Amino acid sequence: MRISQLSERAGLPVGTVKFYLRTGLLPAGRALNATQAEYEQRHLERLRLIRALIEVGRLSVAELQQVLGAIDGPTDTKDGFSAVQGLSPVKGVVPEESLAHAREVVGDFGWTIADDSPQLASLARSIDALTSIGLPPTVARLKVYAEAASHVARSDVDWVSAAPETERVTLALANTVLWEALLDSLRRLAVENQLARRAIGVPGPRLSIPSA
Repeated sequence: MRISQLSERAGLPVGTVKFYLRTGLLPAGRALNATQAEYEQRHLERLRLIRALIEVGRLSVAELQQVLGAIDGPTDTKDGFSAVQGLSPVKGVVPEESLAHAREVVGDFGWTIADDSPQLASLARSIDALTSIGLPPTVARLKVYAEAASHVARSDVDWVSAAPETERVTLALANTVLWEALLDSLRRLAVENQLARRAIGVPGPRLSIPSA
């Protein structure tokens, strides 16, 4: 297909498609002459992924270049997640005291986490923010979120591990960015459900997930 057809099927302006080509986010098509190229289904699939990551995941061009570059090569499950776990790192210096507390929190969960995990800074910043407004997270509240996160994480890793190597970064990316956005939406909807049910005196039940 020509670039105009590719643009139409992807639901993006031709100028946007050309920008993705210039920045390397979209691989070049097969040259037909000096000014025209032909594109395939893989180009359309890449454009749809880019659109989802920008519109839902809110990734920057630099972050897209990081993860899409990793997608283009085979990797194992751990490396697949490693390629996307460092997205949107916390900006600014996080006090060592806050990082130490974050390490202590995850250590109490029995989790095995690298001392330099970029997610520790994010956790530390979240705990500090809650504490600063007089709502320091209690052990009980942290445990609720940790248990939910652990169930989701086990399912995520199992899903990616079962996929062919060439697809693992894409799946890990979907988990980290797109499913994360979906999870947040479901949590908010679950709160709405609980409020509605409690208004009539019937708290919503906790879902049972036997395989989690």
